[in-house]
Amino acid sequence: MKNSARSENSRKSLNSIGLSSLLVIFVVLASVTLSVMCLITVRQDLDRAKRLAVTHEEYYSADTKATEKLDSLYLLLANDSVTDISAAARELGIEVTGGTRENRILTFSWSETVNSGSRLVCKAEYENENLVITSWKIISNNYYEEENSLPVWNGESLPV
Repeated sequence: MKNSARSENSRKSLNSIGLSSLLVIFVVLASVTLSVMCLITVRQDLDRAKRLAVTHEEYYSADTKATEKLDSLYLLLANDSVTDISAAARELGIEVTGGTRENRILTFSWSETVNSGSRLVCKAEYENENLVITSWKIISNNYYEEENSLPVWNGESLPV
């Protein structure tokens, strides 16, 4: 009897040691897994934040250059001694359409490169001695080109 009681006690202690070991191993594995997932997420967030910072820096650099051209344009228009505004604006790198200062609406447009994929396009109109900004936006340089198109069914015959 003593042997069977002893073997049962040793079995129970082995089972309890085995279950607690498995529980500890599971907790350690779960902790390591969650730690690795958190580390990966933090690194992705850091990379995303760095890319966002670079993008903002590129945009505000282009915005500063465009604003400097706008300031130069304001000074040019305020100077009454300048007779040919179109030529003076072109010297600043600003495209001009329209007539002269006295008789028509002048449209000024210029752009600054933000990065290889986009540029900042600015437009302003000058009428009745007022300069109004009509557009200040980012335009993508990436153009979609169709490579392989499928014929569209016209409702009458099946495309071949």
